[in-house]
Amino acid sequence: MDTSPESIRHKLAQAGIHGPSSNNLRLYEDRLTRFFAREYQRYTDSPVSLNELGISTDEGPIMEETELLMDRHYDEDLDFFNSFLDARYHAYSMAYYGDTPTSIRQSEATLEEAQHAKFDLIAERAQIEGHERVFNIGCGFGSLETYLLERFPNLQIVGITPSKVQVAYLRQRMKDPNDPLGSARFTLMEGAFDQLPLNSLGTKRYNLVISVAVLEQVRNMSAILRRISGLLTPQGQTFHHFITSRYVIPQFLDPTRTRIGWYFPGGRVWPHDEFSRHSEHFDLAGYWFVNGLNYWRTLDEWHRRFWEEAPFLYANTFDAGDIAHWNNYFSLCKAVFAPMDGNFYGNSHYLFRARH
Repeated sequence: MDTSPESIRHKLAQAGIHGPSSNNLRLYEDRLTRFFAREYQRYTDSPVSLNELGISTDEGPIMEETELLMDRHYDEDLDFFNSFLDARYHAYSMAYYGDTPTSIRQSEATLEEAQHAKFDLIAERAQIEGHERVFNIGCGFGSLETYLLERFPNLQIVGITPSKVQVAYLRQRMKDPNDPLGSARFTLMEGAFDQLPLNSLGTKRYNLVISVAVLEQVRNMSAILRRISGLLTPQGQTFHHFITSRYVIPQFLDPTRTRIGWYFPGGRVWPHDEFSRHSEHFDLAGYWFVNGLNYWRTLDEWHRRFWEEAPFLYANTFDAGDIAHWNNYFSLCKAVFAPMDGNFYGNSHYLFRARH
């Protein structure tokens, strides 16, 4: 049996599975993008509020479907993530190419450089000085930890993740004394942030609690901020980076109503202003909207890399159904971020200071 990349791609094409450079997939993505553009324009012209929809961010569990999310997404085979993530950080979140549609499109940065730029921007907006004790909610593959430990020689960081695949990857890296994660300044916790006892995480221990690409899973914003406040010193701060929309998109607030919810069980897209209004325990120090074309470019590069490695995945890990599943995932996500020059659907940054 011929297992060459060309032969495997031919088999995939015969099964109706096409790569990002093909006319077939470009047409599909264009149609999806036009669909979302119409939806976004509809809610821009006739906005609705969470109150009108009867949706509260002050009630219910902090997060939902964590185990299903790990099983369906984050505990996918490591070969899958290795196929498309940047080699330096293994960052599974938006890279940063610029602050305007023009600068993003014209950027010549590699994925690796754009991920580094994202962490530079986060460090600046989170006002990291380099001496802090940091707690990272949802550390993923240790991308933020790698960046901070390399840049700030006196910083200490604790990362937590419920993903077994990520934990195994991180523990392997921690065995290497030459790896930033092999430093005694890094501590790994395994489990879900909202489920472990607060004192086991470190009550009143941290100067900064941070999250990157995690709070899309949050349902109860008041409860998670209350929990975060219990970890911070009296002068502590908390910073968060996650996907938001400019206006409320009702179907994106119910993970059972969209295809995105299949890939991210329990995930929601909150409007940009919602998280900033939660000031029970904090004073808002700043918040920013990050243009969504940054994520479109990130996803486009991930898609290209994934497709380059698809023959390897097909020969060793995935069947055709798996390839189609994740190929469609990249196309769907790109179409979500592309409309309106990235000004409707993107990421938001929030910085809060503990209230005395």
